Amino acid sequence: MSARISAFFIFILISFSGRAQTLFPPDLNCVTSNGTDISLSWIDPVNGCGPFIAYEIYGSFNGGPYGIVATISNQMQTDTTLMGIDSGNWSFYMVSIFNCPGYNPQNSDTLDDLPPIAPLIDFITAYPPGPAGAILQWQPGTDPEIYAYVIYLFLGGQYFAIDTVYGSSTSFDTIPGANTAAGPASYTIAAMDSCGKIGNLNLNPHQTVFLFNLSANCSTTGHLYWTRYRNWLGGVHHYEVFESVNNGAYVRIDSTFDTTATFFYGADNLCFYVVAYDDTGATSFISMSNIICIPPNPDAPVADFYVRNVTVASPGVVNIFFSMNPNSDVRSLKISRCTDGVSFADIAVVSVPSNLNAINLFSDSSALTSDYSYYYRFTSIDSCGADTVSSSGKSILLTGNSYSTLKNHIDWSDFFYLQYGDVQSYTILRRTPGGAYIFVDSVNASTLSYEEDVTDLVTESNGTLCYKIIATDTVHFPNGIIDTVRSESNEVCIDQLLKIMVPNAFAPNGKNNIFKPVLRFADNKSYLFQVYNRWGGIIFSTTDFNEGWDGDYKGRPSEQGVYAYLVQVVDGQGRNTERKGTVMLLR
Repeated sequence: MSARISAFFIFILISFSGRAQTLFPPDLNCVTSNGTDISLSWIDPVNGCGPFIAYEIYGSFNGGPYGIVATISNQMQTDTTLMGIDSGNWSFYMVSIFNCPGYNPQNSDTLDDLPPIAPLIDFITAYPPGPAGAILQWQPGTDPEIYAYVIYLFLGGQYFAIDTVYGSSTSFDTIPGANTAAGPASYTIAAMDSCGKIGNLNLNPHQTVFLFNLSANCSTTGHLYWTRYRNWLGGVHHYEVFESVNNGAYVRIDSTFDTTATFFYGADNLCFYVVAYDDTGATSFISMSNIICIPPNPDAPVADFYVRNVTVASPGVVNIFFSMNPNSDVRSLKISRCTDGVSFADIAVVSVPSNLNAINLFSDSSALTSDYSYYYRFTSIDSCGADTVSSSGKSILLTGNSYSTLKNHIDWSDFFYLQYGDVQSYTILRRTPGGAYIFVDSVNASTLSYEEDVTDLVTESNGTLCYKIIATDTVHFPNGIIDTVRSESNEVCIDQLLKIMVPNAFAPNGKNNIFKPVLRFADNKSYLFQVYNRWGGIIFSTTDFNEGWDGDYKGRPSEQGVYAYLVQVVDGQGRNTERKGTVMLLR
């Protein structure tokens, strides 16, 4: 046999011998007293080493030395009563005596005749995450006779046993019936031994934090109030307030030593709870309050109040689209406008929409869309008379002119603007003779003008071309809405055909003292302007665009009367235009 195997058998023999030389005591599980007698009960041990001799009961009074107070010679006996022993502070343990030479007796647990000591409470907290229920946590007792713990509700100055939790090492209990949502709830605890004897109550019941709110009408500020947590040894270090908006995650909004906090009370569903932190220093405990939820403030100003788009609908009409939170308290609504973005003036009272959450429309039919771009915004008045102003938006003003080089130029220096928006591009459209708009070009957001060669588009019968632009804008509103809108400008029409405009009268001695044509789109290739008397004689002639007839002939004033004229122009494209007529000379 190898040395390793020999060592193994030696270990087994030593281990077996060590276990066999211990005499197990009775399981002493109950000590009770009626004032003059003390009763003990136990459970017989299992010892098979030899004949039974006796069970010995050892007692100590008031911390004195232990001595044998009783000997039980019946192995099947499981209880006894010690007669005439004054109770008060006795402690007992038992040993087993068997005829087993070499076996060592072992002491049982030591029990006393006193009631179990009240456990120390760590905390009581509302059971998360619901508004009702509670958890009580305590420090398990050190008394060996503890068998269970009894939970008490402290209400109206009285204690009511509501639950029993078994196991000496148990340290917490869930109390589902605790109505922590109705008010502060106070609980305490007592230990119970295996005899069913309940010890003294912990006379410092811990009280939950009860959260409630009070908010004044017509105010955007709400106030939370809560009761103090009671009976931590070191008191409360501080409270923290947590808020959930529209069923979102809870976020801490305040840390305070007080029992009140303020919050914004607007058009949102809000839920709150408060956490108390103890100040013992040795360990850290918390206690959570009930959860309270409140609906949107019916008296709060409008929320999520946005101008969604501003667009020219037709000549003289601008459409303004808007929306707001559906829970908004709106009693009246008005719209204002300006041209500088600052000096807004009310222009109309707007009917309160039946569906506030929809994108609603107001049409401004008093706008001079060919002359101005307008800023618009709305103002709501709630039931408390408080004003809330929406975001703003601005229409596009498109202007244009033509060059004799047969180019049309348009610009929109009054560019599109929508608060929270970002222009992506501008699209240029031209109207066809049939009335439909066709795509011309698209430019980026930084481009605010455009020029088009219209050589192939202008004819003798049609030299007028009409344009408008469309801005494409992506809007990121603060409430998380992302929208893409298209805003149209006014229409601008540009005339490319040569126009000769001639006054029908002039007064050399008056305000309009020079008679000459006004030309559009003419260049200096060829120009002739002549004036004739009644007999067909030429009394004035020039080829200078800037020169006109002053009413004299050969240095002498001509008589009042009717004179004929002729205007001939050849433009840069070689096209000949002629205009004849008469003018009245007034003296």
